[in-house]
Amino acid sequence: MTWRHPSMAARLTVGLGLVALAVFSAAGAVLQAALRSELIEADRIRLSGKVAVALHFVDEATRTGDPAALFHHLDDLRIGHEGLHIWLLPEAGPPAYGAPAAGDASREPRLPSGVRADVAEAPLPSASPWPGGRVRVALESGAREKLLRSHLTTLVLICALGVASTVLLSWLAIRRCLRPVSRLSAQARGISPRAIGRRLTTPPDGAELTGLVEAFNHALDRLEDAYGHLQAFNANVAHELRTPLASLITGAQVGLSSPRTHEELRELLSSNLEELQLLNALVNDMLFLSRADRGDRAEGLERVALGVEADKAVRYCDAMLREAGVAAERVGDADANCNPPLVRRALVNLLTNAIAHAPAGERVRLHIEADGGLVAVSVLNPGPEIPSQVRVRMFERFYRVDASRSRGQGGHGLGLAIVAAIARMHGGSVFADRLDQSNRVGLTLPGADSELADVSPRPRSATATGPNARTSRLRGGATSSVDVPCAVPLESHALAPPGVEHCVSARVPPRPASG
Repeated sequence: MTWRHPSMAARLTVGLGLVALAVFSAAGAVLQAALRSELIEADRIRLSGKVAVALHFVDEATRTGDPAALFHHLDDLRIGHEGLHIWLLPEAGPPAYGAPAAGDASREPRLPSGVRADVAEAPLPSASPWPGGRVRVALESGAREKLLRSHLTTLVLICALGVASTVLLSWLAIRRCLRPVSRLSAQARGISPRAIGRRLTTPPDGAELTGLVEAFNHALDRLEDAYGHLQAFNANVAHELRTPLASLITGAQVGLSSPRTHEELRELLSSNLEELQLLNALVNDMLFLSRADRGDRAEGLERVALGVEADKAVRYCDAMLREAGVAAERVGDADANCNPPLVRRALVNLLTNAIAHAPAGERVRLHIEADGGLVAVSVLNPGPEIPSQVRVRMFERFYRVDASRSRGQGGHGLGLAIVAAIARMHGGSVFADRLDQSNRVGLTLPGADSELADVSPRPRSATATGPNARTSRLRGGATSSVDVPCAVPLESHALAPPGVEHCVSARVPPRPASG
């Protein structure tokens, strides 16, 4: 905390102090004004009473004809009333009673200089000794002003004490109320990569903090999940790079260990070139996935007849189909708003995956179906249902059903991860479900008549939805995002997306039971 950036407790305390100062000041001003008004009213009533008493004495003197008794009564009236002045003023001439003005008896009577007083007067009765005259009574206001000043001083002291007490008690109360925040801050400081599983505890006496703690813990859950993915990703990349690098190093060492013929060196270089191509393909695929993860959208969108692209993908996979003893056919057609090379790459990956897991002699179907403003493109291959433990991880990078990670049996495990990335780049989603007796894996694309929405890619997570937050539910059945290891060489640049030369090359793996 600094003076330029005070803490929340300090700001609250200062704010409450200012509020208390304003309230006490307003209350003191109201009390002072009320007291002044009451004292002025009391003096006015008192002054009016003195005027009435003086007139009574004048009437009595008029009946008795004894002016001396009148003066005696007026003197008695002033006893015990300091600051009370009474004058009997004839119509002309000096005052009949009361001190005359200094230096001139003919002038109106005046109070001493600097003395303030409230004055009231009334006409004398016509039967009095001074017909046409007046009785004037003045009551000095000095005592009243002295009382008001004393009262104001007391109010200022009370307000100062009240404001100070409010600030002190507010500080103590705020410190006590913010104690859970301090504990949460201490817990948050203890969270580190080595203790990323720690979470904030919800304070029992801080209901207002419950939502903040829950949101922070959920953010930590997502961070831990992302951190785990990053660690797994680093381990996977290191594992995938280790084998080809080891092959290159071993081949070079063997080649240099003894003299080699021209043919032997050519064979060695060819083997090294194959490994280097695999490394290059892996790097290109990772760069492509990185582009999709950071939110890049597909460019060069145009109206595409998906049936034509599906036929091209089937022809491209013809050699793999013959080697696996599997037939393929395209069912349905629809137009989509997409990037043709990217969609063609996704279709080839889906077909490769299906060919790798379809029993020999079966037929895989590349199905195209319009669903509202979207178009679902999927590959159906007969076989046993994909296990649930595989579904929850399918679309994860480097995931393969075979835990042994044999590079000869499934490539790098990026095939469907690339399909999911292509779907995200088009604002679509991926899906997998069971339809009839076949496993269906595919993606959705925006229809030709729909505008591509600017939808940011969903964060990767370890849930059943894989890297996409959305899934597609078409033609009934439970839907979940799944991944089956697949990769296919795309030596033709016409089939590769911009900036990527070819996909990961892979041999056709044996047909496991996972479909």
